[in-house]
Amino acid sequence: MQKNQPIQEQLAQQPLALLYLSQPNCSICVADKPRIQKLAQTQQLPLFTINTLAEPEAASLFSVLTVPVVLLFANGKEVHREARIIDFTRLTQQILRYQEALTSVEEQDSYESLFDQLDE
Repeated sequence: MQKNQPIQEQLAQQPLALLYLSQPNCSICVADKPRIQKLAQTQQLPLFTINTLAEPEAASLFSVLTVPVVLLFANGKEVHREARIIDFTRLTQQILRYQEALTSVEEQDSYESLFDQLDE
């Protein structure tokens, strides 16, 4: 994460991105972080990480009451959230759905078709 640019701006610059909020003293956070990193790498998504102990204002900004939390953003908007016990299968399915929808929208150049596909 670039310190000179707010996280919301960085997320808005990406068609699809993951944000992982955690704490170093959380055993689940520590165990899940490599899995999130691998998922982001496999799906070729930017991954932003925030330590909520070091940056408590980020927890407030993203309405995070517990850790770990992984948020999926599409064009700067939160579209999926997993907290505490992360369901990696569901998260992966959501990523694939949004990747497919965004690709179709780019090909069709229709914003409405994005929502039509996601409703299926």
